Amino acid sequence: MDLTAALRTCDWCSHHFLPRNTGGHPQRFCTPVCRRLWKAKLAKRRKQQRRLAVLIKTSPEPRRSYFIEYRRLVQEAIDVLESQQHPSRVLS
Repeated sequence: MDLTAALRTCDWCSHHFLPRNTGGHPQRFCTPVCRRLWKAKLAKRRKQQRRLAVLIKTSPEPRRSYFIEYRRLVQEAIDVLESQQHPSRVLS
C-alpha cells in the first residue's frame, strides 16, 4: 500500500497527515489544536454576524449606516486574519 495515497491535508494548517482508521467521520484536521483553532475562528465569525444583525435591527439610522458598519466589521475581520498569518507585524 502506498502511504502517500492515504495522506490527507489538514483543513486548517494544510499539512499532510495520515488519518486514523477507527471509523466515524472522515478526519479533517491533523491535530486537536488545529480543530480547536478552526472552531474558534467559526465562533468569532458567528459572533460578528450576530453583532451586525443586532445593529441592523436596532439602529435608527438610515440604511446607509448598515453598509458602513458591515464594511468596518469585514475590515476588522481581515485585520485579525492578517495578524494571525503574520505575527511579526503585530509585534513591530
